[in-house]
Amino acid sequence: MARKRKQPTTWIHRNSRYLIGGVSTAGLLLAIGCMAKGSSALAGSAYVQLGGLSLPLLGAIAYFFMGAFAIGPVVTKNKSLEGPTWLGLFVGSTAMTIFSGYLLYVMLGVLQEPCIPCLISALLAMGLWVLTLVGNRWESFGQLLLPGISVALVAAIATTGLYAYAQNPETFTAGNPPAAIQTSSGDSEIALAKHLTAIGAKKYGAWWCPHCHSQQTLFGEPAFEHVTYVECDEEGIDPQPNACRAAGVQSYPTWEINGETYAGVQSLQSLAAASGYTGPQDFINQTAGHQ
Repeated sequence: MARKRKQPTTWIHRNSRYLIGGVSTAGLLLAIGCMAKGSSALAGSAYVQLGGLSLPLLGAIAYFFMGAFAIGPVVTKNKSLEGPTWLGLFVGSTAMTIFSGYLLYVMLGVLQEPCIPCLISALLAMGLWVLTLVGNRWESFGQLLLPGISVALVAAIATTGLYAYAQNPETFTAGNPPAAIQTSSGDSEIALAKHLTAIGAKKYGAWWCPHCHSQQTLFGEPAFEHVTYVECDEEGIDPQPNACRAAGVQSYPTWEINGETYAGVQSLQSLAAASGYTGPQDFINQTAGHQ
């Protein structure tokens, strides 16, 4: 009976787990840095909110598990973990790569707001996928076909659902929506809204509140999509009354900017000054005092 010939071990095979562990560590540190710095326009948008978890937190969880799968068998010296962890690395890196592609589409095609950490994370995810493919002596790439197709379908369904929810949240969520915004936005309104989200500013309000609607009208419908809005009424869409109580909200609307709260309708000039915004301020929607 002929013996199966043993394949030679190459440098990449001997060190792939360490390389994957290093890339995962870099991704984990990047995600932690993003959480400490605050939300970007992409991370704060509805397109990437999964179960209420932020994009940097989801990334940190994913990179942590990828690192654990890579280094676990090395640390424990348990040979029985080799096969299952390689399969876990393949499934995880495939899902991360597909999700990164979705994020790049949202970032460049929808929000049109570049996010350098997100670009770096996408490259790291692709690197993990490549290292997983070349770093293990797979018996045949055919064994990856079924799990690859399965995870691709699940990731495609998840990203499609996220996109559909962000486009029409009222279709998926029970509750009373706020009044529709009828005004348009200029470049200045959109730039200010993106700046407020980037520094972690939040607007607290209630779906029935006429003053909240007046505030939203100042931004205009396109710009207000970029503002981080927290619904305080339990009968509204995606209510977060505990967050409102924790922020000390006593009237609507209330803004939280750089640790300070501002009650009542704020002119866009006031919001720009409070947030340190230095971009264009030729706002097309004005309050009576700034006509």
